[in-house]
Order: sequence, then structure tokens, then C-alpha cells
Amino acid sequence: MKRILLALYTLATILIIVGALFILQGDSYGSALLIGGLVLNIFYRLLTFDFPQLKVFKVKSIFKLASIFLMMVACILFFTNSDQKFNLLIVSILSDTFLNFKEISFKKK
Repeated sequence: MKRILLALYTLATILIIVGALFILQGDSYGSALLIGGLVLNIFYRLLTFDFPQLKVFKVKSIFKLASIFLMMVACILFFTNSDQKFNLLIVSILSDTFLNFKEISFKKK
């Protein structure tokens, strides 16, 4: 299960990066790739979320859950005519990266 989750997270990250690059070039596929990456990231975050810590009222777990909801709102808002949809996508990706920075490893094994 751990390998599947790792592959899911890697695929989500790649889709987010490639989608952002396509959006910068003005390609219409970039939005679909970015939303696909965010949806996979939401699934990954929900599958790895530690719900018992939420009952203990850990502040970091509450922020992580809020970040998941922010990503969901950003995905839903993307299908509307809102002017702030790209800003909310950027904020949701940055908040997710900031809150889950320990998962990003630059160490060589």
C-alpha cells in the first residue's frame, strides 16, 4: 500500500508541475492536468491523514485538513467564471507544500 501511495503522490506532483507549465504556455490541456494533479493530491492527503490527531485537537492536523478543503474549493472554483481561480489554486498548492514540507526529501540514500 505504501508503494501505491508513493506512486500516487509522485504522479500528482508531476501532473501539477506539467499542468502549470502548460498553463504558462497558454495550452488548454494545462488546466485539466493541473486539476487532475490536485484531485490525486487530495486523495493522497485524505488516505494518509491522521484522523485520531484531529480528535486531540492538534493544530497542525487542523491546518492540514483546512489545506485539503482549500484544494477542494480550488478545484470546484476552477469550473466557475471566478476571477480568483488561479490565485486560489496557487495558494492551495503553496499551503499544501508548506504544511507537508517534511515529505519532500532532498537526501540521497
